[in-house]
Amino acid sequence: MKKRYGMLLGAVAVSAVVAVGCGAKSSETKEDSNTIALLTQDHTDVHPKNEDLWMWKEYQKKTGVKVKWEAVKDWDQKKQLVLARKQLPDAFYQTIWSNDELAKYGKQGLFQPLEKLIPKYAPNLNKLMQKDPSIKKALTTTDGHIYGLPYTSDDPLGGGRAYRLYVNKKWLDKLGLKKPTNTVELENVLQQFVTKDPNGNGKADEQGFYMDSSKFGSLELIVKAAYGMNTAGRTAMENGFYIDDSDQLQYMYSDAKMKAAWKYLADLYQKGLIAKTAFAGVDFDKWVADAGKDVVGCYAWVGPDYIGPTVQNNYVPISVVNGPDGKNGALITQSSIMGTSAFVITKDAKDPKKLLRWVDYFYSKEGSEFAFYGKEGVTYKLNDKGQKVYVDKILKNPKGPQLGAYQYVDNVYAGFFPYLEQSDANKQIAYGRQPEQFTDDPLNHLPKQILPSLQATPDESAKLSIIQTDLDNYVSQARVKFVTGKWSLDKNWSAYITQLKKIGLDQWLKIRRDQYKRYTAE
Repeated sequence: MKKRYGMLLGAVAVSAVVAVGCGAKSSETKEDSNTIALLTQDHTDVHPKNEDLWMWKEYQKKTGVKVKWEAVKDWDQKKQLVLARKQLPDAFYQTIWSNDELAKYGKQGLFQPLEKLIPKYAPNLNKLMQKDPSIKKALTTTDGHIYGLPYTSDDPLGGGRAYRLYVNKKWLDKLGLKKPTNTVELENVLQQFVTKDPNGNGKADEQGFYMDSSKFGSLELIVKAAYGMNTAGRTAMENGFYIDDSDQLQYMYSDAKMKAAWKYLADLYQKGLIAKTAFAGVDFDKWVADAGKDVVGCYAWVGPDYIGPTVQNNYVPISVVNGPDGKNGALITQSSIMGTSAFVITKDAKDPKKLLRWVDYFYSKEGSEFAFYGKEGVTYKLNDKGQKVYVDKILKNPKGPQLGAYQYVDNVYAGFFPYLEQSDANKQIAYGRQPEQFTDDPLNHLPKQILPSLQATPDESAKLSIIQTDLDNYVSQARVKFVTGKWSLDKNWSAYITQLKKIGLDQWLKIRRDQYKRYTAE
């Protein structure tokens, strides 16, 4: 995806919001006609109440629209109770609903369809949808309606979307090694990491790939991509499929490519190049503590800071890892749609047009910048390059600049906002950091296509919910056994495939292929 800034300026949207109170019924008070009720998740443990937040006070001045906020703790446990109320809020803001839930409750009449209103009353979002048709495809349920607005980004490296491998630069330099570009080179680097004492303490304490024990899947994503299964992006891989050269959807965990990828990972594990605690035994705190002792050779994540601020600068990113033949590597990134339910208008909203106008500002360049940076001289300043950097009271916040900014603006923490997110480089500059430097040209190594989550019919959803759970559980167990050598990929693969079919693989494939056909036909 390419830059999509230069959108219709949000001033149009804001001026429209100011006028929405006109035409209200004479029985309504002026305050009622200019008040909207929004329900959101409660983040007051790290964030002021929304009604007290600088950004929302400022936005009320811009628009004349007052928001009556309700914040709910433990949203996942409370959402059904909220839906059972006689009176719903006008809209749900930054709450997470699955595609299946949007379709289900939309069909029941709890959520209002928005596809006919968006072109006129959400012009900034509509312009994004015209520029990137995958946005509309991702939002449109199988009944043809759009019930939720997106959390979106036009930066494939931003928004926590792109996995990369982080390799210990100090160790590379000490051993005279270059960053690996393919799986063969990666194995060689890890071999030298664990055998040549690159931390110089005279102990054999160096680990190759090492993370807390719940994060083996991050390395598996890197390897699956290297072995040619990143043809439809990260979401497809996380949902267990890729698109082959004949444009046929394939279940990766029964595929010969996956067998080869697991053989590679098993080889690394059995040679001690993947930590023996890959599947159990190490929690996050211990891993971070070990990183501080300089025993971590590499890890994989969507950004460098997962390992902690004290050592993250010791690692360099690799965004594209090729297979053993030096081919097939592609950036592991997601669709521009990072959420389809960032703003959901309910049946009890008397004026959905006003709500769309109010939220549409944040899909403009101006609105996106306001929601992340705030206002010049108040929350940010311009550096000598003309770049926006948060002011000192934010940068010097004892909990870090991100949480510092979260005391003033809303769209910097926790995600799933209804807006166009800033690029990752701009965000890092705002936080007073240097953006990551890539030497493997990730934006010119995107997957052939980048699919969002595919929409399901109610019947498909009911069938998939059972099959998917059973497939995932069995694959999770098989992965550990294959990689650790408890099962032989040569001797046990056939029995493994037989069990996948017993669980319902053929039906799973039919449903997923039907979904993909619908997506590509639209």
